[in-house]
Amino acid sequence: MRSREDCMRNLEESLFWEILYRGQAVRSELARIFDVSAATISRSAGVLLAKQLVVETGAGKAVRGRRPALLQLNPELAHVAGIEIDRDKITAVVTDLAGNLQGRGAMAASAASPVAKTLRDCRKALRIALSDAGRVGVSRIGVGLGGTLDVENGVCVEWEGVPHWRRVDLLEALKQTFQKDITLDDRARAVALAHHLLSPDYRRHRSAIYVQIGTGIGAGIFVDGRMARGATLAGGEIGHIVIDRNGPLCACGRRGCVEAFASLGATMTRVRQGLAKGAKTTLGQFAKTPELLTVDLIVSAARQGDALARTAVTEAGEALGIGIANAVQLLNPSLVVLAGKFANAASDFFLEAVTRSVRDQCFETVSRRLEIRIAPFRKDAGPVGCALLASLDLSRELVQRSLFLPAD
Repeated sequence: MRSREDCMRNLEESLFWEILYRGQAVRSELARIFDVSAATISRSAGVLLAKQLVVETGAGKAVRGRRPALLQLNPELAHVAGIEIDRDKITAVVTDLAGNLQGRGAMAASAASPVAKTLRDCRKALRIALSDAGRVGVSRIGVGLGGTLDVENGVCVEWEGVPHWRRVDLLEALKQTFQKDITLDDRARAVALAHHLLSPDYRRHRSAIYVQIGTGIGAGIFVDGRMARGATLAGGEIGHIVIDRNGPLCACGRRGCVEAFASLGATMTRVRQGLAKGAKTTLGQFAKTPELLTVDLIVSAARQGDALARTAVTEAGEALGIGIANAVQLLNPSLVVLAGKFANAASDFFLEAVTRSVRDQCFETVSRRLEIRIAPFRKDAGPVGCALLASLDLSRELVQRSLFLPAD
C-alpha cells in the first residue's frame, strides 16, 4: 500500500508532465484535470516551484477577480542540442529545455560519406551552433536520422541507397563522438514533437497524428496528451501500412506499402516511367534528363492540368489518404497534420485526398471531431524536434532526481 508521501510525489510528477505538454496551465484547470482540491494542487505546484522545475509566468483568463498565474516548464533548467542527419546536410541547434532556439549550425554532407565522416561533420555542426548560442553547455543531445532505426537498441538498421549504414551501432558511436548522453530517435517523431509542442493551437489536441511526407513517410502519434512510442519505441511507421499486397516494391522489401505509392521518391518514379514510355506531357523536356525533375515542377504541372503529373500526384495523395484513414479509424485523433516539403508543395492534393478517405472509410463517430491540416513551414523543425526529444529524456531525469531521490 502506497504511503501518502508516495501519492503526493506521483501527483507532483504527473503535474509536471501535464504542465510540460500543455505549455502553460492554471491551478484551477489542473485541479479539474486531476480531480483533486485546489489546495492539493497548490501544494504540489509549490513543490515544483521550489525545486525550480516549473515557473510562474504571465496570467491566464480570469473568471472573476484577479487573473490567475500561469505555470510552465522552467526553460532555464538546462540547455540541450538537436542534430538532424539528412542525406545532403547536417543541421545542429542549441535550445533551452522548452525548445526555444539559442544557436544554429549546419554542414553540407552526403549520405554516401563514411559513417565516421558523418559523425565528424555532426561534431562540426554542433560546434558552430554552440558558438552561435554563446558557448552555453548542453546537458544532452538529441539526434534524428532519415534511415530506419531500431531505437530500442540504438541501431541504424538501414538507410536506403547507402549500404554502409546497414546495422550501424549508431547510439554507441554518437556517445563516443560527443561524450554526452544521447537521445536517438526517428526524424519523423522529432518533427511531430516540434510541431506539437511549439504550436499552442496544435498542443490543445490531446490525441493527434503528425505525418511527415518526404523521401519516406513516418508519423508521430500523441495519445491522451503524451507522445506514444510503443513497446519497442517503434510506433509511427504509417508509411509501411500495406494497402495493396500486389503493389509496387517498397524500400522495406515488402509490396504495396503506403510509402511505395505516396513518398516523394515513388511519385518521381511514376513520372519518370511515364516520360520513358513517351507520355504526352509538358514535362517532356525532361525525358532525356529526368534527374533534373523536382517536386515543385511536377506539382506545378499537375496544377496546370498536365495528365501525367496530375495522375502521379493524385495517386500519391489517394494512397496517403488510405493509410491515414486506417490510422484515424484505429486511434480516433482529433487532429491530423501533414508535414514536410512534399506535403507543403502538394498541399491541396493531399488535403483533399486525406479528407475524402477519412470521410469515406471511417465511422462518423470516429471522424466527427477530426481536424485535418497542412503544417505551415517551420524552419529547423527537424533539429529543434531532436532537441525536444532530448529535453523530454532530460526532464524525466531531472524530475526523478528532484522528487524521488533523497537529498544529499
